[in-house]
Amino acid sequence: MEIRNLKTFIHVAQTGSFSKTADQLDYAQSTISAQIHSLEEELGVTLFNRYGKTITLSSEGEQLLAYAYQLVKLEAEASLLFHNPAAPKGVLKVGMLESISASTYSTVILQHLAAYPDVKLHVIVGTTLQLMHLLEKGALDIILTLDVPVNNPKFQQCLAKQVPILFFCHRKHALAQLEQPTLSAMMKERFLLTEKGCNYRQVFEEIVFAHAFELNDFLEIGYTQLILAGVEQNLGVSFLPAFNLTNLSPNLTIIEPIDRHVMLDLQLLILDKAWLSPLKKTLLIYLKQSWKNNRSNLHLSRMTEIKRVALLPIIFGGFNAFFF
Repeated sequence: MEIRNLKTFIHVAQTGSFSKTADQLDYAQSTISAQIHSLEEELGVTLFNRYGKTITLSSEGEQLLAYAYQLVKLEAEASLLFHNPAAPKGVLKVGMLESISASTYSTVILQHLAAYPDVKLHVIVGTTLQLMHLLEKGALDIILTLDVPVNNPKFQQCLAKQVPILFFCHRKHALAQLEQPTLSAMMKERFLLTEKGCNYRQVFEEIVFAHAFELNDFLEIGYTQLILAGVEQNLGVSFLPAFNLTNLSPNLTIIEPIDRHVMLDLQLLILDKAWLSPLKKTLLIYLKQSWKNNRSNLHLSRMTEIKRVALLPIIFGGFNAFFF
């Protein structure tokens, strides 16, 4: 049984497509078909159910996939044991949320790239669902997301850290002049919101819904830097992860809920059973050190000019957020 055929089999199982696998591996599609056919002939089973252009794993294919992951992992580890390259090289495909790409975490990835010039980096920005789909299909090696803890058995959580989601406005904004702004008062203001599908926007909309309020005036802006610039122009109120507000402009002020605030988990995910290559390991070391040193998890009262908003305790049915 050739290891390259098993690697091709894994790619086809992940992408669900012979043509996509051929593109990823830079093979002719006929080569992919021949390798899968060779495996099926050797094992005497059908590995994929074929329905026109749609393919799915057969029950025998599902069983082989578990062994294929283990065999490919052992082959890679054996190769590393005897070759042991001085520095990692290859292609690293990383996915992240837009807000993470606008934070210091993205610079850590660039530092890693500078330290290992033989690494080719591909970065894709998307929502959590989009990134998890690409990770599952093998189009990404690692994703960085901000969400409730991901408990999907298809993924392995390598690093995790809680991050506050904070409201903020211009210091000359009407809310900043109030000693204790309330959620009701905030609902009268214009909001600069992230795009639909953003997890912390969903948290905010759940808060609004739970209090029977409505967002009557808002602008939808999909870019963190534009949101910060808009609030600095006093165009409205917004909310972002704390790691986007660590170097807050002196023109802006943060509004903190009394006794409780929204927390989501910053998480680094890889595909479960995927081999942790030296390339991935070095990036994990860089990120782990960065997460340890990052100041976004300091107590909120130490951040600049905090105003407080009274919010009632909320229990979500469909969306789990943390309130303290």
